[in-house]
Amino acid sequence: MKKVVSLFIISLFSLSVFSQNISKEVEDNLQKLYKDAYSAAKNKDYQRATVIFDSLISYYNHLPSKDKEAVSRFLGPVYYDNACYYSLLNNKEKALDCFEKAIEYKWNNYGHTLQDSDLDNLRNEKRFKEAMLKLKKTGDFLQVLKDAPDYNNDLPKEKIQFTYLDASDPDLVRIRQYFNLDSIAGKGDEISQIKNLMTWVHNRVRHDGNSSNPSPRNTENIVKVCDAENRGVNCRMMATMLNECYLAMGFKSRFITCMPAEYISDCHVINAVYSKTLKKWLWMDPTFNAYVSDEKGNLLSIAEVRERLRTDKPVVLNDDANWNNQSKQTKEYYLDSYMAKNLYWLAAPLHSGYNVETAGTTNGYLNLYPAGYTPDPVRNDYSTTNDKVFWEVY
Repeated sequence: MKKVVSLFIISLFSLSVFSQNISKEVEDNLQKLYKDAYSAAKNKDYQRATVIFDSLISYYNHLPSKDKEAVSRFLGPVYYDNACYYSLLNNKEKALDCFEKAIEYKWNNYGHTLQDSDLDNLRNEKRFKEAMLKLKKTGDFLQVLKDAPDYNNDLPKEKIQFTYLDASDPDLVRIRQYFNLDSIAGKGDEISQIKNLMTWVHNRVRHDGNSSNPSPRNTENIVKVCDAENRGVNCRMMATMLNECYLAMGFKSRFITCMPAEYISDCHVINAVYSKTLKKWLWMDPTFNAYVSDEKGNLLSIAEVRERLRTDKPVVLNDDANWNNQSKQTKEYYLDSYMAKNLYWLAAPLHSGYNVETAGTTNGYLNLYPAGYTPDPVRNDYSTTNDKVFWEVY
């Protein structure tokens, strides 16, 4: 299968997001069924994978209404994967049934679906073409981003202030010394140090969106758990690591949760680090070892990338952007599809420091929305439609 990042990973992440609303028994049963189906598919036993997925769907259909409601968003990727497996078995009718169900349960990754070779033998089918037209309305993420309202910067600046832990903090000093960050950053200029630290995090732990978050959630423990259990962590934990490394080296930095207009099964967390040389925030994504430039090679901020995508201005992804040193990322997938989906609105902790999500010292989170937009459900503590508030440097 041509999966840039396994849909299995995304689906289980979706379940973990909503699992606090369901019983442990239901969560465990769904997790086991999905893992078994994915294991079968990985071994190219697509027949067994479809049998397990059909059992999972049947199990879901017999859940109490409260549990069904809590995990309904999990069903879109399930039906989509099942459509892929039936298609690979050349069972077109079942594949089309599942594909239509995936859209009914809000599967909305139009860009991925366009490229997915698993579905190639369905593309001339009338039902598939009709379903794709329906999917395009919600799943052409670049167009959705272009259609988003502008920010409302006429609003008065809210009295909201971001703060950053100083590099002299004992916890940050310990991180700097323990991981020898001075050597990792190198003796080059500021930009090379910023890139080197990101690449180190990218290579030090692997990405696994299905992993649970270690506790405590700080760089030392994340690395310790990954090494001891031979496993990876999700994008949020990778961004947490990079954030603490930047702070330890004296850079202002935040981890930024990048959210779609409608949360279905996936979001993404990256870093914004402030360059004193360029006098702006820079896009750094440790999951994909990714940064973004304009056509002249100038590094861009998250805000600049978002606006350039909205206005069809050139954006260039670094050549060595990749997932787990296995899957090379392309501008067309990573920026035009995946991140176009996840740049609709943003969130950041008001305090950027060490172990903030474990210790509860974030001082809350600030959302940045397009004017007139409110997500369902509303998340976090504070909101603004003024991007100057969100990106101001203190």
